[in-house]
Amino acid sequence: MAADKDLIQIQNKEEDQKILEKLKNVKHKIAVMSGKGGVGKSTVATNLSIALAAKGKKVGLLDLDLTGPNIPKMLGVEDERLMGTDEGILPIKVMDNLSVISSAYMLPHKEMAIIWRGPMKIGAIQQLLADVVWGELDYLIIDLPPGTSDEPLSVAQSIPESEGAIIVTTPQEVSLLDIYKSLNFAEKLKMP
Repeated sequence: MAADKDLIQIQNKEEDQKILEKLKNVKHKIAVMSGKGGVGKSTVATNLSIALAAKGKKVGLLDLDLTGPNIPKMLGVEDERLMGTDEGILPIKVMDNLSVISSAYMLPHKEMAIIWRGPMKIGAIQQLLADVVWGELDYLIIDLPPGTSDEPLSVAQSIPESEGAIIVTTPQEVSLLDIYKSLNFAEKLKMP
């Protein structure tokens, strides 16, 4: 039992090192998050990425909203197929200075639901973080799943040097209740 635990810790450290290596040429990493779904988080992440790319910045957009990966549709690249090299997975080029990766590209068909427990979701997120070859970027915009559960926590811990978080909400009372949880999450994980 102890040997299994040690092996898992070694594998996690190796995965974390691989993630840091893949992201070493990314100047700024910004998470876009929300306390609940349906508030426009993915729209903000997409529009921010397009605006930065239009200003001449090299931008990667990473859609980690596993159960609602809508960004490829928003960008009109939902029918593209991922390509790989010996170095890893190549992001889909959307326009000059903007590339995207999404869990949507990992599904055999668009209508397929992701019915995974936490460990499988974390594994998919870690794979996307560790295997994508972004190259040099000015910005990596990371669209997180809504809430403050395992998936956003895993991303925050895997990318400790992120510049911070943009937290998206709407003026409804139920959204505002959840925003305080997201603010608390970002503060505790030192995501300004």
